[in-house]
Amino acid sequence: MSDDGLVFVRVARQILEGNGPVYNVLERSEPTTSVVWTWLLALVGAITPGDLAAWAVFVGGALSVGGLAIALAATRRWYRARGQTAPLVPLTALVIVGAFSFWDFATSGLETGVTTCWLATIWWLLITLERTSSRRRQYVAAIGFGLGVLVRPELAIVTIGWLVAGWLLVRPARRRALALAAAALALPLAYELFRAGYYGHLVPLPAIAKSADSAEWARGWRYAARFLIDDRVGLPLAVGAVLLGIAIARRALDTRDRIVVATPLVCGIVLVIYVVRVGGDFMHARLMLHPTFLLLLPGLVVPFSRATATFIIVVAAWAIVTATTVHTRSGTGWYGDWDERANYIKQSRVAHPTRSEDFLPGNAAWLRWQQVQQMRVGPTLIWDVDGAAMPVDPSIPTPVVIAPGWLGSAGVIAPLDGVVADLHGLANPLGAHITPTQPGRTGHEKNLPWAWIVADYADPRFDTQVPFTPPPTLGEIRAARHALTCGAIKELLDAGREPLTMSRFWSNLTGAVSRTRLVIPADPIEAERSFCR
Repeated sequence: MSDDGLVFVRVARQILEGNGPVYNVLERSEPTTSVVWTWLLALVGAITPGDLAAWAVFVGGALSVGGLAIALAATRRWYRARGQTAPLVPLTALVIVGAFSFWDFATSGLETGVTTCWLATIWWLLITLERTSSRRRQYVAAIGFGLGVLVRPELAIVTIGWLVAGWLLVRPARRRALALAAAALALPLAYELFRAGYYGHLVPLPAIAKSADSAEWARGWRYAARFLIDDRVGLPLAVGAVLLGIAIARRALDTRDRIVVATPLVCGIVLVIYVVRVGGDFMHARLMLHPTFLLLLPGLVVPFSRATATFIIVVAAWAIVTATTVHTRSGTGWYGDWDERANYIKQSRVAHPTRSEDFLPGNAAWLRWQQVQQMRVGPTLIWDVDGAAMPVDPSIPTPVVIAPGWLGSAGVIAPLDGVVADLHGLANPLGAHITPTQPGRTGHEKNLPWAWIVADYADPRFDTQVPFTPPPTLGEIRAARHALTCGAIKELLDAGREPLTMSRFWSNLTGAVSRTRLVIPADPIEAERSFCR
């Protein structure tokens, strides 16, 4: 289980509690990047007892394995439909067995499992789609293809590729093509309208916090290179490319086969380019797994023959050696790749942390929150790095505010009616929109200065007694408190904190574009000058 997986778990728990898809009951924000996974976890929580984090691990792993089984069956079906009668044996499927990152993220509590299952399912739908397919099958395929952006935002690339491929395979009349396109886009567009009206943004907050529209090519190339080198996937990918080249040279693929094969390959390559452009991620290999899975689909199994035997033996030997020798990466530096598994084992001191409570022992915020409850003092603002604390603003109806270095763990500590004041902007609209304060810190370049947290949540009577390190100046706190009441900053906060009336929904919807593009200076004094004129 990863700390980021616990973010999904808290949102699902809020849904089950009747508070809606939020992280904090007092603010509508979208800290998760997979709509499908969030609501699937809520469904799992509604029908199963026990810790939802443990179920996230189990269900994610089951979906990963199930997705691989569906993809294998689809590739096998493709070969049999082409008249291939030779025994079919695994080839690129062995990459998923050998590369340890596939194992890690399959059971991390993140959306990897549901993404794998969706990609495998649309692969099956594509292979079985023909000009003679029934109208019902065509619509099922279109709706399935259209879910990409709800699985993960960047998978809109896959949706576009699959819809184009579907049109090439079926060649529907213009009216039918428009109807199929409408069916594919209906759910994503409906959710986008909901997102804009409910949250007041066009994209999830992590996309804004991580500046997903910026270009960081050099960092992205390093991220991709580390995956190729550390997970040793270059060799099997090269083998697959050679076999594809041989098939093309021998003209073994007809027009339909070329469309089927090209679709996942082109989408996978475009996704890799996208990941490289945005600079990768702080989690080692996470964003490379889905494009890699796409590249593997056509060769998951191949016919066994004299021509392919050598290639199969090479990849099988690679899988055995890699799976038994590469189990983790060394180092957990923010400015490089973060080894999720090694870090959370170290943090929790549990060999296989799979439960929410595994992340609590030794956590400074957890220890301080227990003390606060025992002492029966009033609502407290706690920093989860060292447990420093101060009183909460009496006007805020919450028992505790936790300002976390680790968002998921803080969501376990804080009760559902508590507030998690995310410093990195993944669940905090203000933090998501500030200018970068830590350039080069992959995925976490925006760290909200303490002056904003104190101004937003702390009791004003204690502004001169701030215990957090480094402490903000009194001038910064007063500037931040003033800026929170001014112009676009106030409207940003109102979009998530005001009661969701029809008027508020419409205001959120019509202002979503400008709100999504809003940039706030991280320095509260500069922000006050910019917005409080």
